Amino acid sequence: MYTIGGIWRPIEWSSNVAKLLYNAFTFIVLVLEYFLMLTQFMDIVLVVDNIDDFATNTLMFLTIVAVCCKATVVIVRRNSIISLVQLLLKAPYKPRDEDEMAIQTKCDKFIKSYSIKYSLLVTSSVTGVTIGSMLNVMQGHLPLRVWLPYDTNASPIFWITSIQQIMSTIFAAIINVGTETLIFGLSLQTCAQFDIYESRLRKLVTSKIASYLKHLPASPNNRKVVISECIHHHLCIYKFAKTINIIFNQVLFIQFFGSILILCTSVYYVSTHMMESGSATLIVYTFGMFVQIYVFCWSGNEVMLKSMSIGDAIYRMDWPLLSTSEKKELLMIMMRSTVPIKFTSSFLITLSLQSFGSILRTSYSAFNVLQQ
Repeated sequence: MYTIGGIWRPIEWSSNVAKLLYNAFTFIVLVLEYFLMLTQFMDIVLVVDNIDDFATNTLMFLTIVAVCCKATVVIVRRNSIISLVQLLLKAPYKPRDEDEMAIQTKCDKFIKSYSIKYSLLVTSSVTGVTIGSMLNVMQGHLPLRVWLPYDTNASPIFWITSIQQIMSTIFAAIINVGTETLIFGLSLQTCAQFDIYESRLRKLVTSKIASYLKHLPASPNNRKVVISECIHHHLCIYKFAKTINIIFNQVLFIQFFGSILILCTSVYYVSTHMMESGSATLIVYTFGMFVQIYVFCWSGNEVMLKSMSIGDAIYRMDWPLLSTSEKKELLMIMMRSTVPIKFTSSFLITLSLQSFGSILRTSYSAFNVLQQ
């Protein structure tokens, strides 16, 4: 999705000419998005004079602001994202046996299924917006309200500007889908790592218990190395999640800050223009925004629960038969799991279902204020 959206040159490309052409494509996409954002902002500042126009213009403006942030972060932190994804192909993250491969495959299939469904949802929304834009163009109006320093009444300039706005909207949707599915996928990969880790630890404890019952204990040095590897893997998962949060911290902040404003203004506009034909597209857009925020919060909540469940999983194992040193090592892991992994959007909010409820309450309160 990023490659189609113009912000991710394929890693396997080696031709300098191809790299140069794609870099030019990336530059054009960024110029389109930033130009649309700037002209919409100027329209809000200089032209808008009523609450209805402010609501409709703010919706698209905040969306484009989030898209510009996402595109910029991905381009600037490209190497960090590549390194993060490649970590999953190396030890200790890489699955070692069939059971761990089954866990990884199940996670990958779920991520793929969600990505397809979410892409279809966004596609339906973009299709509605594009159709509405084309109808506006046929009536002699620009697809989106913007302030431009030149006259758009001339036929060539009008059509060029219209095409530019439609293309910017399509690229924005693609970049949105790419970012949201990437963050969602990396979050669930963290959950898969905890499942793999739990399976690996359970097998280790079971093998040690079997050795003790057969009176064939392993040497103390070898046993220490195996347990230390588990502790190292546990800390690596925490480091992996922290890296995800560092890379996408600003994206999450802009997304959640903008979503609160978008939700309350869109719900307000839909409630006051329910019977108008143009409200259908906005209803789909508002529903998509609710789904977007819910998915972020749900995936963050799953990571938090998985990180805290390791302590309970260890407690349910046959730890009483282990040696004192091994019990202490498992206790270290249990103590670390009492501090859950939390994805945060700067200082604003923590990704969880509780936060999703807070966003809905905040949006509803703002909606009541707008109605008054």
